[in-house]
Amino acid sequence: MAYHDDLLQQALDLVHKSPIPNQADLRRSVSTAYYALFHLLVSETIANWSLETSRDALGRMFEHSVMRKVSGRISDSRIFPFAGEDPTMVQGLKTVAQAFTQLQDKRHIADYDNATFWTRTEALREVATAAKAFSTWRSIKNEKIAQDYLVSLLIRPRD
Repeated sequence: MAYHDDLLQQALDLVHKSPIPNQADLRRSVSTAYYALFHLLVSETIANWSLETSRDALGRMFEHSVMRKVSGRISDSRIFPFAGEDPTMVQGLKTVAQAFTQLQDKRHIADYDNATFWTRTEALREVATAAKAFSTWRSIKNEKIAQDYLVSLLIRPRD
């Protein structure tokens, strides 16, 4: 299994680790769900790089803030009108991009906001968001708009 798949499974395992989950496990599951999607997108991007020995170095070039900004802009039809594209594929891409921004927000809360109390249901919702993004990605990943999205994750967007 690929690293990102292992992370998604670990996020689910942490939610179900004990009958009464503790905050550390629930918070870790939310954070891990985000990192699963992050690493899926990085892995999909670097797989397109022809020189295999350079892929690991390329993978370290991704910046969370750039990826968030790009993902946030995908839903703005003024910036990305996706004219002439299959609406189902466009919606799939938006689902993945929105999941990325949502999960990053939730990861920040889980990792840094100790005043927030997480329930199993809330943590499972975030893991399910990541799982849906995984399955959606697999259905659109060969589309040109999806491949363009991957490239854009490496490029700092101009404002």
